[in-house]
Amino acid sequence: MLMKYSFINQSLLKRASINFFNTPSLASFSHDAVPAVKKENNDESYQKELKVFQTFTNVTRKTRVKKPQKPPFVKNLLLSEFDKDILSYPELNKEDTKNLEENAKLLKNVMKQSHMSSPSLSKSLRQNLSDYKAIGLQAPNLMDGLNCNVSESCRIIESLSENDLRCSIFNNEQYGVQTLVKFADDKLKTKYLTRLMNGELLSATCISEGPCFVDTLKTNAKLSLDGKTWILNGEKVFVVNAKSADVLIVFAVSKVITKDVHRDVKLTAFLVEKNSPGISINEIDTKGIEMANVIFTDTPIPAENVIGKVNEGQKLLEMLITEQRLSVSAVCATTTRTILNNMINEISRNSNNVNRLHETDNIRENMGKMAISLYAMESATYLTAGLLDDYTDQDVQVEAIISKVFASQVTTKSALSALDLLGLSTLSESHWLHPLLRDAQRFKTLHEPDEGLKIVLALLCLEHAGKQRNDVINRLRNPFFHINFNWRRMWTQRRNNADNPKLDLELPDHLHLSLEGSAQKLEYCVKRLEYIAEIMLVRYGVEVVNYHMELKRLADIIIDVYLMTACLGRASRSYCIGLQFAETEMLMAASFCKSALTRVKYNVEQINLGQYFTSDEDCRVISKKLFQYKEYFPKHPLTRNF
Repeated sequence: MLMKYSFINQSLLKRASINFFNTPSLASFSHDAVPAVKKENNDESYQKELKVFQTFTNVTRKTRVKKPQKPPFVKNLLLSEFDKDILSYPELNKEDTKNLEENAKLLKNVMKQSHMSSPSLSKSLRQNLSDYKAIGLQAPNLMDGLNCNVSESCRIIESLSENDLRCSIFNNEQYGVQTLVKFADDKLKTKYLTRLMNGELLSATCISEGPCFVDTLKTNAKLSLDGKTWILNGEKVFVVNAKSADVLIVFAVSKVITKDVHRDVKLTAFLVEKNSPGISINEIDTKGIEMANVIFTDTPIPAENVIGKVNEGQKLLEMLITEQRLSVSAVCATTTRTILNNMINEISRNSNNVNRLHETDNIRENMGKMAISLYAMESATYLTAGLLDDYTDQDVQVEAIISKVFASQVTTKSALSALDLLGLSTLSESHWLHPLLRDAQRFKTLHEPDEGLKIVLALLCLEHAGKQRNDVINRLRNPFFHINFNWRRMWTQRRNNADNPKLDLELPDHLHLSLEGSAQKLEYCVKRLEYIAEIMLVRYGVEVVNYHMELKRLADIIIDVYLMTACLGRASRSYCIGLQFAETEMLMAASFCKSALTRVKYNVEQINLGQYFTSDEDCRVISKKLFQYKEYFPKHPLTRNF
């Protein structure tokens, strides 16, 4: 185990005069062994080696055994297959929870006390975070990391978001450091990762070139004839930390396979030093965050600076993006909680015995809805993280998208709600709400705009359902060739067609008895999801990819069903183990299920009616005219023609 970490300084072993490989247990060493080493307090290199020594001699291995992989949960909901184990909300063991909360509380105080002097992540703040092991959260203990799992990582990221530099910290940690932790070889880790984790270096990740679709990427890398250097050309936009970064992680097209009209793009991930030739930075005027466009012109990259394998960058990106989406949810949770708490304080200050503002229905409605949405956001985030932690290579691609989309929407809506409720006071640029509103907009649009993700979410689920029900869909789409089947189908589906599905999933048996009504609402929604997904596949077939309005409605149904599951599982667990405020959690979960049921019924009805009985086709016609005339075409309301 020790020999695989080539970054360990071998001179330290000699200086300490300890033969580690003849020692029965590394964990048996403690800081008491340090005085035996000659203390050269003025020697900076010695201090670094001493830090490595202390880390090396205090390693505690965490043994986490994962269960076998489960079928994908949300994708199977479209088949009316509900894995009831999911209702047992995941949890950490007692010792891990205690240590995690202590670290999270400590970091929360550190971040609140850190003053933002500029929109960039300063070296002093990075080194301060490094002292608390808050960079490289999932790195092993031998790399001086906390060896967090996904749930622990999300919890720590919540604490790191207690500062206006939350976007910069998040991008350095999740898009930069974790990429190297998970995929870099020992040479890159030795040269760059340890310095990133020590706060000496800052990273920026270059992905976007506008619309974030792999087949539209134009930044390309070509291998030189001698095979020793890659030559990089292209432009990446809206890169966070680009100006201050020391290293750039760049995803570029390294191979294109064209067959007929299809274009198969292969990506490779590179680590590029920012002082390399041919790199220019164009700053973007954004408040509260350092952002820029990065242009590469014949930029040379050593072949050993490839992260992972050549032409497998897309696979690497897909593996990273799931946890990154969950991390966005964790940041959004802190941001929304900050908005809610600040609103409580400000409204309380403006209330008095005459004007009891906090008791008005308008305030209570908005604050209550915000709290319920935040509860649902947290529930979905840690349910998804628990699935990743508990099961081997679990497919949570869809669940992570749901968590990210819902979280960013709730944060934006909460910020806008605060604008409405607080009124004139928010006009000041120095008001506490402005940086939170800007960050909410970034979560919603940066790298992966929510509208596009909702379409991807619906298509991924329909693809899975279509493969599993391919034979049934084909028969329903060709009724004249399968008359007997379709007649029988009409009889078996009569209850679904009458909006009265048979509730046979037995979900109330797996939750606290008090949640029986909410569990039945969830079961109804699952049945309607299966029903409407089949209708879309039968109605459109493979052409469903072009009907974005209906895909977004389907995505909204899927999101609501998953959030209902997360809320009910969490509330049931809280009540059963006797957590403080568990009764209110039960109320919040039940309330979310009520509102979700209304939304699900509406979206199912709209999809069922079809494009010609809703406003979908009207929107298409009007939009066509807008682009035809290149402007808003109706005449002014005061115009006359007689």
